[in-house]
Amino acid sequence: MNRSKITYTPFEGKVRRYPNSSNRPDSFLTLNTICIVKKNILLPLLFFALLFAVRVEAQDIHFSQYYNAQMNLNPALVGLIDGDMRYAGAYRSQWTSVPVSYKVVSGAFDMKLSHNPNGFFGAGVHLYHDQAGDSRLSSTRVSLVGSYTRRLFTNQYLTFGVMAGVTQRAFDTEDLHFDGQWDGVKFNPTLNNNENFMSKSKFFPNFTAGLNYNVAKSGRTRLNIGGAYFNLNKPNSSFEDLDKVDLYGRISLYAHGAAKLSKHFDLVLAANQQMQYPHTETVLSASTRIHLSDKPGHKVILEPGFAARIGDALIPTCYLMYNQWQFGLSYDANVSAFTNASTSNGGPEFTVIYVVKKPEPVESKICPPYL
Repeated sequence: MNRSKITYTPFEGKVRRYPNSSNRPDSFLTLNTICIVKKNILLPLLFFALLFAVRVEAQDIHFSQYYNAQMNLNPALVGLIDGDMRYAGAYRSQWTSVPVSYKVVSGAFDMKLSHNPNGFFGAGVHLYHDQAGDSRLSSTRVSLVGSYTRRLFTNQYLTFGVMAGVTQRAFDTEDLHFDGQWDGVKFNPTLNNNENFMSKSKFFPNFTAGLNYNVAKSGRTRLNIGGAYFNLNKPNSSFEDLDKVDLYGRISLYAHGAAKLSKHFDLVLAANQQMQYPHTETVLSASTRIHLSDKPGHKVILEPGFAARIGDALIPTCYLMYNQWQFGLSYDANVSAFTNASTSNGGPEFTVIYVVKKPEPVESKICPPYL
């Protein structure tokens, strides 16, 4: 992948103006919803995987384990928990073999606000920080998230989610070299760099909205399909107040489903497509969920798998679930033109999720006086 197309940023990153907007996508959900009510959950999942693979211009993405970074995927996933509360964290280190390594860390918390079977609210908070390059160009974002889930039919739910946050972009010139510091013989860091930066930090708001459709045949056979539009307000991300550099909207589409094959095995298929003018990328993944133990208090699930970012990276993955804990590990093996610099080394990614389940209240009964 050509690094210069992104300028040290994650996929959503600091894009510049493009005068021709004719290729910019205008809608983010053109899905055949008929297929999601089929009894066989694999057929629609395969359909959407093929649908998302049509456009194959791959670009960089925040997380290869995108479905473990729910709030970066869709705010409508907030509150959709097999429990009451969820803590999630992710860390990614990319391209450490080149001078402009890239690091991302995120944390999230969300919870259900009620347990009404016909509809419930969810709420959460999302923290995010990335940094890259000698200038330590960074983005830090804090967001509040809310959602409402409504039951449409038996085992079918529709969720609407919104997210509002504040982003800070910043950079540091301490480790940068400038033409003005060349004394005619060598670089001299004591010389004035003759650069006049009006600001090294910029704050701006971000707004996001999304939808998620969930259908569950059983606890182990289910499908989520959804989409979200990030940067609805197209904020000005320029460090210079006199310049206007719009941060284009980012469209996120996905399908993620699991099907029970036998007592101990499930098949998991997923697809994710990100579009932010003028770039598009597609990630496809497949894994086998192995139920090693279903004993209460000792539930163990191992999920080895494989993913591919089309035209950019091959990604082996592995997840371990123990009771309410889930740990994820993946590694990007770069296969794009950027291999000349990266020597095929993308980078590792770690995720951790903990789900809190409150004990069900025990109904008390008053014993008759004769007992």
